[in-house]
Amino acid sequence: MSSGHLQEGSESEELTLSQIAGKYKDRWVAIVVTARDANSQPTKGKIVTQDVDRYRLRQSLAKHDEVCIFYTGETPYPLLL
Repeated sequence: MSSGHLQEGSESEELTLSQIAGKYKDRWVAIVVTARDANSQPTKGKIVTQDVDRYRLRQSLAKHDEVCIFYTGETPYPLLL
């Protein structure tokens, strides 16, 4: 898969986080959250963009109010939390 920015005006289907992880393995994924569990954790969303480089996601996110970004595999480098 190449850099995965969705085309302007394209509709993304609602998927569970498991479905997203299966479809976009080892990628950074940004979703608009459409459902949360009892602890307010995201459970479903619509893909805004996806890429192997998390820094390239930013350009596609400015127009969205509530976005969740996560990696769908083992991170290729340590994350600072």
